[in-house]
Amino acid sequence: MARKSRKVDFVNVGKTAAAAAVKEEKPIFRAGLYARLSLESEANKERGTIENQMELIKKFVDGADDIVVEHEYMDVSKTGTNFERSGFEEMMRDIRDGRINCVIVKDLSRLGRNYVEAGNYVERVFPFFEVRFIAVTDGYDSIREGADLSVCMSNIFNEFYSRDLAKKIKASYRSHWKKGSNVSGNLAYGLMSDPLDKHHIIADPDAAPVVQRMFELFVNEKMGYAQIAKILNDDGVIGPKAYKHFKKTKELPQNYDAAWTGHTIARMLCNPYYAGDSRHNEHGRDGFAEKKQWREPEENWIIVEDTHEPIVPRALYLKAQERLKEIHENSPKYGKKNQGELACRNFYKKKIVCGNCGSTMYLIKNSSGSTNFVCGGHQTKKGCNRKSVCESAVNDEVLRVIRTHMNVYVDSMEMLKRMNRKTESMKKYDVLTKEIQRLHHEMEKVAAHRQQLYEDYAERLIDAGQYEVFADKDAAAEAELRKRISEITEYQKKYDRNYCADVDWEAAIEKYRNIRHLTKKMVDAFVEKIEIFSAGKVAVHLIYDDMLEELVAYTKEREAGDYGQ
Repeated sequence: MARKSRKVDFVNVGKTAAAAAVKEEKPIFRAGLYARLSLESEANKERGTIENQMELIKKFVDGADDIVVEHEYMDVSKTGTNFERSGFEEMMRDIRDGRINCVIVKDLSRLGRNYVEAGNYVERVFPFFEVRFIAVTDGYDSIREGADLSVCMSNIFNEFYSRDLAKKIKASYRSHWKKGSNVSGNLAYGLMSDPLDKHHIIADPDAAPVVQRMFELFVNEKMGYAQIAKILNDDGVIGPKAYKHFKKTKELPQNYDAAWTGHTIARMLCNPYYAGDSRHNEHGRDGFAEKKQWREPEENWIIVEDTHEPIVPRALYLKAQERLKEIHENSPKYGKKNQGELACRNFYKKKIVCGNCGSTMYLIKNSSGSTNFVCGGHQTKKGCNRKSVCESAVNDEVLRVIRTHMNVYVDSMEMLKRMNRKTESMKKYDVLTKEIQRLHHEMEKVAAHRQQLYEDYAERLIDAGQYEVFADKDAAAEAELRKRISEITEYQKKYDRNYCADVDWEAAIEKYRNIRHLTKKMVDAFVEKIEIFSAGKVAVHLIYDDMLEELVAYTKEREAGDYGQ
């Protein structure tokens, strides 16, 4: 008996996966997606390494009709030479419990760089648990006929080759350094590469006189760092970073900070390149894997004398080093005892700034024994007067602002919880629950339409063009339903009798609401920035200010009877 044709509802039909019929015939693998990043360095963050791994794996899964994603596992800042990682161990537990029967990684090295143990998992452990293993970029799939693990292994060997090559390059650099050749393109202000020999250093004719003047003012005129910086700024000399940019482009971007600072002056005065010497290996770096950098001990530095013509005479440079040492040893600011004491007392390192010029405020001890925060840029930045505010005044204001913030939070939360216990709010909560249920029912209808649509397409009741049109409409409808469910679910939380705010915010307030004195941990938990203005005015900006503002506004809205409808 011939199959009776069905009428197709071309308005309400939904989208289905083109492989639905195939899925009925093939086993469905429940996959665990695994990604590992050895170190969450700044370079890796910019590349989004861990995210990129997951995105690549998910794209692979999207094209597979026999795989569904059960769970994602990640390990960050974990070595690849052992398998004692929380994410990996969780994945193995789920394998033993039967939750997943497929493991997918970007490549075998993400599973582990210990090629012997990684191979053991692929060839012994996973097969024992009947787990399918896929390394996407290696093109390896354990259930595929003729799958060869040697391809994956070759990639790991290539990594070892790259590491070995990096070591050889560094050894080559060391050889050049000891011969006095410059192999770095980054030279100090006042120096440049010889156009005729890029490995030879010469004086920059425009910047070298500035360096000479700096040393003469420091040694002969006994000027301080900030004084020298002010003179250069007043004379219109642009700072090193701005000069480097200007030299390349012949222009300065708008609002570009071209000012000299005392810190820059102090750093330049101890640079041996200005005396004709070269200093190498000051910083170590793992350029192969984690891109981690560190400062090497002085005994590991490679210093080569007389590699190029000096900008300042050696005698003048040595006198500058003697005065630098004298300043360091005799100034109370650099005294170890005082430095340690002030470091412990300063709760706001890099968080407290001048409200006028934006410079960091530093904590100093006066001859009277009192401690004040002073502007670090008043001598180098025009229009900024010397600001000084008592440490205790800052601490008192910060504590007052934090405690006010916590009290407002507690009062607002209590008021919301009381309102949510009222009959009207409970009814509103129930109405929203029913609306969410209705939307989920609509989602089920969409799923049914998907199945119908594919069956009609498979039985040639509709052509490919019609299938595509109605599939796209259904996809848009599904996306809108998901968005609406998410919005209502989030809104419904506000009517929960146990209404909760941000987890970290709530935890911080719970921890410190009964503490009556200011601590460093309290500052770290709440304070984002402190600005000091003229006449000792203190402006305290807290991390959760925006959240509190929203909470207060919503509380007032509810109190007024406007429920946001």
